[in-house]
Amino acid sequence: MGTLGYRVHAVYPHDTSSFTQGLLWFDGLVYESTGLRGQSVLRAVDLPTGRILREATAAPQHFGEGLALVDDQLIWLTWQAGTAGVYQRNTLEQTGSFTYTGEGWGLCHDGTRLVMSDGSSTLTFRHPTTFEVLGSVAVSQADGSPVARLNELECVGNYVWANVWLTDRIVVIDPATGAVTAEADMAGIITPHPQLTDSNNVLNGIAYRPDTGTFLITGKRWPVLFEVRFE
Repeated sequence: MGTLGYRVHAVYPHDTSSFTQGLLWFDGLVYESTGLRGQSVLRAVDLPTGRILREATAAPQHFGEGLALVDDQLIWLTWQAGTAGVYQRNTLEQTGSFTYTGEGWGLCHDGTRLVMSDGSSTLTFRHPTTFEVLGSVAVSQADGSPVARLNELECVGNYVWANVWLTDRIVVIDPATGAVTAEADMAGIITPHPQLTDSNNVLNGIAYRPDTGTFLITGKRWPVLFEVRFE
């Protein structure tokens, strides 16, 4: 298993009210979903300024979770409600929904199927237009030990990048085998800040920029979003 270093290329403002759950980049904009009941929102954000361009609000009883883009539709999970909303990317208007059993944590689209986490060491594969379960894989380290608390996901090429909840770790997973092929330790990327005294305000949010080959990285209620290149 490889250890990834990283270099910070830029730092951008990030809304400190955002309990970040899902993060992705498309066509020049950041799309972000946030959590907490009564506070969960889906946003289109201008990266350089952090300005919120459009926003949709979840039902007050829903705790928003991971986010994925399929064609021109955003799919937004909920934690325990067993429902995922479907939203038009350009307007953030809700156009449909899916149901599922178990918890929803992270979500990404690999171009063929959706990859979903539920806080365990298992990734579940789903059909991108029906949400039907297509299979699953158990994620483990080289020594065979499971990697639990898989959270926000980003599909990049043939791999799945994942935050590990309540840690500074990002793991890179081969979804064909479940093997962790590389890992990055992001401890120290952000200096201590008064907004980060809550133990839940941890690293969470990975978005890949194919136009630059860089990643956007942030955390829950973090005041900044980092653009980094992994090495």
